[in-house]
Amino acid sequence: MTAPGPARVPYNDWRAHPLPDGPSVPSIGVSVVIPYFETAETLGPVLAALEGQDWPQDLLEVVVVDDGSRPPLAPPGSALDLRTVRLEDRGFGLAGARNAGARAARHGILVFLDADIVAAPGLVAAHARWHHAVSDALTLGFCRSVAAAGVRACDIRRTGPAALFRDRPSDPPWNAPHMAGTGEMTARRDDLFRAVTGNNLAISRAFFEEVGGFDETFARYGGEDTEFGYRVQARGGLLVPVRDAAGWHLGRWAEGRAAKERDAEIQRGKLANLIPLPGFRAAAPGRSYAVPRHVVTVEAGEAAPERVLEAVEDVLADPAGDLAVRVTVPAGFPAAGLEWLESRLAPDPLVRLAPALPALDAFPAAAVHLVLPAASPRLPGPVSALVRALKGRAAVTGVFADGSRATAARGWALHRARRAGGTPGDYGDSATVRLAPAGSERPVRRRPQCAARRPGATLARILDEARHVRGPRTAWRFLGWFAGALRWRLRQGGRTAHPDTPRSRSLGVEIAALGPRARAVFAASPRVLRGLPAGHHADAALADNPALAAEAAAAGVPVAVILPGDGDAPGPLAVPAFDPGRWNPVGWTANVEDRVGALGPVALLGPDATADRTVLPGEPAPLRRLHHVEDTAAFHADAVSRAGVLVRLAAAGVPVRLADAGEEGGLAALLGAELHGLMASGVRGADASARESLSIAMRRAALRDHSLPARARQLAEAAGLPDPPLPPSVSVLLATRRPHLLAAALANVARQSWPRLELVLALHGEGFGGGDPVRRAFGPDFPHPVRLLRLGADLPLGSVLNAASETAAGTLLAKMDDDDLYGPDHILDLVLAHGYSGAELVGKCPATVYLAGPDRTVRCRRSPSEARSRSIAGSTMLIARGDLLRAGGWRRAPRHVDRALVDDVLAAGGAVYRIHDEGYVVVRHGEGHTWAADDRHFLDQAEEVRPGWHPELAGLPADLDAAPLLRALAHGGRR
Repeated sequence: MTAPGPARVPYNDWRAHPLPDGPSVPSIGVSVVIPYFETAETLGPVLAALEGQDWPQDLLEVVVVDDGSRPPLAPPGSALDLRTVRLEDRGFGLAGARNAGARAARHGILVFLDADIVAAPGLVAAHARWHHAVSDALTLGFCRSVAAAGVRACDIRRTGPAALFRDRPSDPPWNAPHMAGTGEMTARRDDLFRAVTGNNLAISRAFFEEVGGFDETFARYGGEDTEFGYRVQARGGLLVPVRDAAGWHLGRWAEGRAAKERDAEIQRGKLANLIPLPGFRAAAPGRSYAVPRHVVTVEAGEAAPERVLEAVEDVLADPAGDLAVRVTVPAGFPAAGLEWLESRLAPDPLVRLAPALPALDAFPAAAVHLVLPAASPRLPGPVSALVRALKGRAAVTGVFADGSRATAARGWALHRARRAGGTPGDYGDSATVRLAPAGSERPVRRRPQCAARRPGATLARILDEARHVRGPRTAWRFLGWFAGALRWRLRQGGRTAHPDTPRSRSLGVEIAALGPRARAVFAASPRVLRGLPAGHHADAALADNPALAAEAAAAGVPVAVILPGDGDAPGPLAVPAFDPGRWNPVGWTANVEDRVGALGPVALLGPDATADRTVLPGEPAPLRRLHHVEDTAAFHADAVSRAGVLVRLAAAGVPVRLADAGEEGGLAALLGAELHGLMASGVRGADASARESLSIAMRRAALRDHSLPARARQLAEAAGLPDPPLPPSVSVLLATRRPHLLAAALANVARQSWPRLELVLALHGEGFGGGDPVRRAFGPDFPHPVRLLRLGADLPLGSVLNAASETAAGTLLAKMDDDDLYGPDHILDLVLAHGYSGAELVGKCPATVYLAGPDRTVRCRRSPSEARSRSIAGSTMLIARGDLLRAGGWRRAPRHVDRALVDDVLAAGGAVYRIHDEGYVVVRHGEGHTWAADDRHFLDQAEEVRPGWHPELAGLPADLDAAPLLRALAHGGRR
């Protein structure tokens, strides 16, 4: 078999690496390395599981490294090719034990397992499959944590681990949330290595040695695997999640966590010196670390020594900080000039003059390498300028006015190019930018985050799609997409957004702002008038005080006043509204740093609040990477400006905690009781699930009550406008052919909080009786208008949905199924997302599933939310009427119409967006589902399984009235 070569893929896109179905005749042996310390009760089951591996025994050995146990480990009896290595007891030596096992190993693939990890039969083969295909990969397995009491080696041999552990209490794999937040580790992020855990991973022996193995200076629990994973990623290694490399950790996740967390807290300081990323350290001016973030090579070239010194000093003074400087000189550089530079630079610990090693070898783990010609024009902050241009790219070239060039490249891209050939730009995006002295650049207007139609968005989307082209097949797919996108835009012609849709730039009412407070409220909208200029029409006005309000009243314009009188506290109308196209949760991730930020100086926080560092509220993306941010009144000029900052952050998904309860200046009245209560509640210490639930509730309240469209409606109502703007209307399309589920389906629609809602009920077939079934089920109390259709059972589902769509009066169409459960804010969340995402079709992911047969509620592995996607649940789709027509409507098919609509929208150049999965429970009850998947499919994808009915796993209250649905499921039936 041909020896595997290095990865040649962009970023960490491991899916783009060609992988055969599997080596039919494995040619590389596997050494399983198991560090051991006085855990004889678990080692027996671990070895028993390795005896049952689907891998040739002549290509498998096991090396158990005894890290100073007392008494020493006696070589256990086993059918395996088993060896033991004994180390002296020098304290906690997990890293050293792994390295010792690697040195003793005879084979080319190293699989590291802990002495309490029971491997599934395919674990070794799943890891080895990748290492037969690529030489510089680190493969990561997955382990559920199970109750370990009574597990014996004979049980493993007799029944196998899957059957033995099936009904035991368990916790999901530790790295599962990280996978969900990074698109299975394909996101363009520098911290993908956070998912690396040493209890189940594999790497080729050669690449392990190139990276340098584990750092044996780690003498406490935690951190050595994270630091090793960082060095693998920094060296351009491919981090590959391998779900088939499954195992079980003997012991629940919470057992012994307190002591381990104490050790891990101490290790954070060590990691800050070794991992040069913002999530691990804060770059302070003048501070240096063992591993610098930026390594700058100043090329002396033919420049005079004085000019070389100036270039070095410009770099050292750069506000980016966290750097090391390397000064290279050519062979003919004058000896006197070199001596002159040495006298000035040699004492500086951050500078190396004429170094013996290239920068990439001297600092192999540095994050960014820059090269700057000394003779180039002087540029204040040269490192900052190049790093800003680098952004998410792999490499960037900066061109000065005189034509000289400076470069910046990610360390991982340089290493990958060295091993695989080519340039750093071959393994990620690259760009050429102009470098000029500060103040000479053209001002750049910041673009909003969302992909709603805006100048430049079309070109950005085309470039984003084009970067996926890898060969003829993907090129053909791109051309098909481009043709469809062009057809979509031509169909739209010159149409403008319907005034009833949230995407329109119009606020639905022409507004005049009278006074600085009022102008601040609507500063995010370019459409609002400043005053009442002649020749302009205003439907309503917002005034700072009664004196300014009199001006509007004299002009016959309805007006509302921020401060009706002296001493009155401002209300919600005073809070600056935000543009939801700019402040929204697009790109939100559940995988965050275990750090807290403060929106001002940490010293100003009260005694009951702590934070790791000060952060700025200007950009939401870095703040979303924190666990939460702390805020207090001392950080702000007044309560109104404070409320404006907080509602923007909440809309972007940043969890906020009020360190002072936020009562000063009437903050509760400004934010609203709901949002204020969420910010004053318990985000501190919340686990990932609780943190996400709080973030969802905060963003929902902020987008609903404090966006520009919301503030415009509030103003119109306060001013008494006779025809105020209304939120978009929604028609719920509910097609059912199961009479026994009708009451439960109607209850789902009845509980929706969206104010402008109608139900289009399509009764598909017989058995529903005469008259109005809604009135029979609810009487006169059903809260929404109803349009009733009766259609023959012979019609396919697509035709039924087309008939319902044609009958609907709403601008937006939402599909709901009759056998799932929906929370009260389900439609609200979809409408908000349709407004801020810029996507034609939005929906949720089926993450919480109730299996009626075994009576279990399953929480599946989280998929990335608040992101473009090709996969959303058909029973959660929402689309504008016009976009549905441009996609060709629902296909006339009996099933899979939802998948077809996704394909049609994408093929026509539209976008599909997936929001969070809260407020929605998929119910599986045996027969009749159009989505063919058995219970095992969901159990295999589970992060958590609970016996019985548990809607709280989907963020719904446990006492939500689901009795009609559960009774109907007990009754049975077919779709």
